[in-house]
Amino acid sequence: MVEAIKRNEQLHKLMMSGKTLMQEEMSGLFGIPDLIFVKKNSKKRISYAYEAKLSNWSRALTQAFRYKAFVNKSFVILDHDHINPALSNTDKFCKANVGLISIDDSGNVQCYYNPYYEAPYSPRLENKFNEKISSLKF
Repeated sequence: MVEAIKRNEQLHKLMMSGKTLMQEEMSGLFGIPDLIFVKKNSKKRISYAYEAKLSNWSRALTQAFRYKAFVNKSFVILDHDHINPALSNTDKFCKANVGLISIDDSGNVQCYYNPYYEAPYSPRLENKFNEKISSLKF
């Protein structure tokens, strides 16, 4: 699923305006997101974490919430065939401010909830994250 996400043109259009860094499975933080995007323009930098699961929306939501310790926006991406249970619990995604996206076998992406930008809730982990990405090239 991660490979399909990385190749998805809709997500690339969303992420690729301005300078963007993409990293798979960045470890050493509070969990290991499947994908990290860091988008940088002349005014600010926005960091995104993505947790991809085939069907377990509850576990994915828990993991994606953890990533908010060091990124500005966190998302769950589920297989489109298994999105309905998550859609029945959209209020939990809204309350946690974690985005909800589905992707189908053809690579079509549907965003059901786009979280608002917020500062990471752990300054220590945010600094650790910033140190890790500063060694990578935009």
